[in-house]
Order: sequence, then structure tokens, then C-alpha cells
Amino acid sequence: MENNFVTLYHSFKDIVGTGTEDQARQFLLDHINEFPEDVKNGLVLTLFEDALNEAVSQESAMIELKQEGIRTMTALEQAIRILDDKLKVLDLQEKIS
Repeated sequence: MENNFVTLYHSFKDIVGTGTEDQARQFLLDHINEFPEDVKNGLVLTLFEDALNEAVSQESAMIELKQEGIRTMTALEQAIRILDDKLKVLDLQEKIS
């Protein structure tokens, strides 16, 4: 078991040194059951925290997008009211003339 862990560690270290973050994460996911129990528990917690942070980040981006959409719709509604009022004024001016 110890030898297997050393091999896994060196493989992971190589990926971290030469690969991408996604490759390192995928390696951990592919080999998680090969690590000792205490390391596996730490990895699961770290991967869960990372996924949770990503979900929160995506949710925050979605909330900001929705808020921007609401601000845009409010501005468009205000512009429509202004244009409607201007058209009414022009219509009344035309009728008076």
C-alpha cells in the first residue's frame, strides 16, 4: 500500500508540474479510491469544497445577470413611458394646430 501511495504521489506531482489544473483534478478523481483513507477523506472534502465554491460562483453570476436584466427592463419601460408621453404631446400639438 505504501509503495502504491508513493507511486500515486509522484504521478500526481508530475501532472501538477507539467499539466493543467483540470488534469490534476481528473487524476485525483480517477484514483481517489487508491489513496489511503485519511488522504481520500481530505481529497473528498477538498473536491467537495471546490465544487461548492464553483456552484456559488455560478449562482452569483446568475443572480447578477438577472439583476442586470431587471435594470434593463426597468430602463426600457421608463423609455417607453417617456416616448408615449412625447407622442401624446405631439399628437395634442398637432390637433391644436
